[in-house]
Amino acid sequence: MSWGTIIFCLGWGGVLLSTTMLIPLSWAIFQADYISFGRFLISLMISSFISVAFVLVGKSKEVRPVQKNELFLTAVFLYLFLPLLAALPFFSLSTDIEQTISFFGAYFEAVSGLTTTGATIFKDPEIINQSLLIWRSTLGWLGGVLILSLGVALMAPNGLFGINLKPLNIRQNANESLPHRLRRSFRYVVKPYLFLTGIGIILLGLTGANLADMISLTFNAVSTTGFSLSLAPLDSYLSSKALSVLSFLMFSGSLSYPLLIAAQSLNAETFKEDKEIQDFVLSVIFLSLVMALIFPNYSFLVPITMSINMISTTAFVISDPVVLTNYLPAAIFFLPVLIGGMTLSTAGGLKVLRFYLLIKRVKYEVVNLPYPNSVESMHYGGKFVSKETMSSVWGLFLMYFIDFVISFLIISFLTNDFETAWLLALALLNNAGGVIYMTGQFDLLVNMPPISHILMSFIMILGRLEFLVVLVILLPKLLIRGN
Repeated sequence: MSWGTIIFCLGWGGVLLSTTMLIPLSWAIFQADYISFGRFLISLMISSFISVAFVLVGKSKEVRPVQKNELFLTAVFLYLFLPLLAALPFFSLSTDIEQTISFFGAYFEAVSGLTTTGATIFKDPEIINQSLLIWRSTLGWLGGVLILSLGVALMAPNGLFGINLKPLNIRQNANESLPHRLRRSFRYVVKPYLFLTGIGIILLGLTGANLADMISLTFNAVSTTGFSLSLAPLDSYLSSKALSVLSFLMFSGSLSYPLLIAAQSLNAETFKEDKEIQDFVLSVIFLSLVMALIFPNYSFLVPITMSINMISTTAFVISDPVVLTNYLPAAIFFLPVLIGGMTLSTAGGLKVLRFYLLIKRVKYEVVNLPYPNSVESMHYGGKFVSKETMSSVWGLFLMYFIDFVISFLIISFLTNDFETAWLLALALLNNAGGVIYMTGQFDLLVNMPPISHILMSFIMILGRLEFLVVLVILLPKLLIRGN
């Protein structure tokens, strides 16, 4: 394993993040906001200097085949290192608003963006200048690119947690180096991602949304982040056409990425081969029908939007939280975020494929209880489900519930409130921070102690990387073995 190669990749990750700072920097110029322009210019210079230094220190002429341990560690360190650079524009924020933003708070805000969680410690985003809010939205968008690139580079080749059952059509070269693998994965991901983003901005513009909302909502819908420029419900200032566009973008962000590429090239065969897309659509339809029964006075667009909003883990505040929580307890209302979107998507949660595998396995065990010695193969989408694949899925569920309990206990210790702890653990571990605001608890994160922000940041990273952090910590052999 080469630590220099890992440092080199971290440096290029920082260069990419620094480049995206040009978006809020340009917005500050457009708005003649020279204070924010100075803040982002300084942040850009610092992050660029650190990133280039990492690149130069880690650069090597030796080309070594990519190793699994390098991929695992790079994924974990990227989510620990990049928020340090992304948090720079938030450090001096307390001079502009009546709220103190500590280092831990700024780091939490950056992690929340890069993990596409959407939770925020801002009391009211409307009192913060738009350049910072555009930066916050850009972090969510970049986080979507990051997790998709890591998914293509790490999850897909190793078939982790059932991904080997999907028709990926992704070519891999075992002899390529780690930087080349990550660079190629990024190129594979970013083109259709940019295309979908551009389509979203254009469509929202056609609905009459203002420019800031066009950019912010598109960035957060495509990446299923769920952060918006205001805490007001979206249906209070967006038209039904705009909500339809957001539903389309959230649904697209929840799709497995090979499907988006197939859609861009009009390749229908990939959709036919992928069983998960069928199960995902069925889940959305079923949830929409349930919502339509619960909210009979709304047009059918609202239940569909709310269903996609929850199962994609985007969790925008679509309607008044008081109206929503009056119908169902929060414990039941937000269970769809546990399922999440499809594997290899920007959505959080445990993913549709794994839930349906679990259902098939439980059904198989129940049916065969009278026949303990029976032998029957299990298939999903025409592919054989091996014992190793099923064991890895069971292992993921086990890790999830262990980490959920630990997160719940830690947060309940910090807040002395079991209901709050349950809600935060659900929202952060499933990268669906908007769940907090859908219950109307807008000030929940503001007054929490600084140490809690670091702990919650780790929980978000844990959920985003699908517990690769646990694998690295608990399986030290991964740090010794190659492929």
